[in-house]
Amino acid sequence: MASLRRALKVTVDAIAIALMSPLSACCALERRLAPASERVFATCAQTVALLPGLPGMILRRGFYRVALESCARDCFIGFGAVFTHRAVIVEPHVYIGPYALIASSRLREGCLIGSRVSVLSGGALHALGPDGRWLPSDMSRMVQIEIGAGAWLGEGAIIIANVGPGAMAAAGSVVPSPVPPRVLVGGNPARMIRRLEVAGTPQSEERDAPLAAVR
Repeated sequence: MASLRRALKVTVDAIAIALMSPLSACCALERRLAPASERVFATCAQTVALLPGLPGMILRRGFYRVALESCARDCFIGFGAVFTHRAVIVEPHVYIGPYALIASSRLREGCLIGSRVSVLSGGALHALGPDGRWLPSDMSRMVQIEIGAGAWLGEGAIIIANVGPGAMAAAGSVVPSPVPPRVLVGGNPARMIRRLEVAGTPQSEERDAPLAAVR
């Protein structure tokens, strides 16, 4: 029974990839002819984001299986979710909620991305020009943010730095500094609320500490 289910998943995945091949082929052509451009990719990503229901999710995943740097077969990409750059790695069992915006990043196995979460490509994409005005995004300053295995990003969180394995960013958090493994952070800017202990282990008393002070 398990082998039959696996075969069915593989077949459905292959059909989705085939149906999305016109879009993924356009993205591949753009990557080959204009590596610095992502306009075609952005158009396709915004289009597939609007495909509804379970069939829409399967087709969306089929597109990203080819269009991204790497995308596992067994991930979930919700309605309205958009990848804004191709330089993304999605590992197995990742959940991406509705309307999430994912920039250059590596989403480690089993991490959970809540609805309306924004994962940015670092916090240094813009710089002040000689005339004192902010310049457009400089893609040479883009970094790949890593969300650790089993991490959980709550609804509406804004992530600008790496998040460690098993950590949690509370809903609405703004995370400008790296988050260590297995801690709960929240607020703007995010601060450590408490350590996340495995059941049966002593609870840490360290609370409400700046992230830079947490090890």
